[in-house]
Amino acid sequence: YLHALIRETHRLTPTRPIAINKTVDIDNLEVHGRKMQRGDVVLLESHSQGMNSDLVENPEEFRPERWLRDAVEARKGSPSEIIDHPFLASPFSQGARKCPGSRVATNEIKVLLSQLVLDWKISSPITELENVRYQQHGTLEVKLPGLQFETRL
Repeated sequence: YLHALIRETHRLTPTRPIAINKTVDIDNLEVHGRKMQRGDVVLLESHSQGMNSDLVENPEEFRPERWLRDAVEARKGSPSEIIDHPFLASPFSQGARKCPGSRVATNEIKVLLSQLVLDWKISSPITELENVRYQQHGTLEVKLPGLQFETRL
């Protein structure tokens, strides 16, 4: 479930909303009915995919369950399966250019979150996802509310 929680967090707040940009290097390229010419720039923009209600049921809700095995299997063969594509599923890219430290970073995130939840009760004055604000610089940044940490007994 922890992995699903992290995936849902990445869906709502991707580290880089525009993850990949490539320049078309051949003439008359056609992909899914879209025609492109040499020199056209193609972007993979992940944030709108994850917030598209045609692809994600209730996209404004934080629901880690959508990433559990049964939910992923249920999307196969439907337009919604695009959100499970490896390039959208990981903030570390894929293939030969995948971040070499991705496994270490993923494991560190899981250990850190597990230990925080074990050691602290974390609360926030914001209880609705729609009240969380964002700003974008080089990455999409969440403007975190003041969090309260209380030692667990």
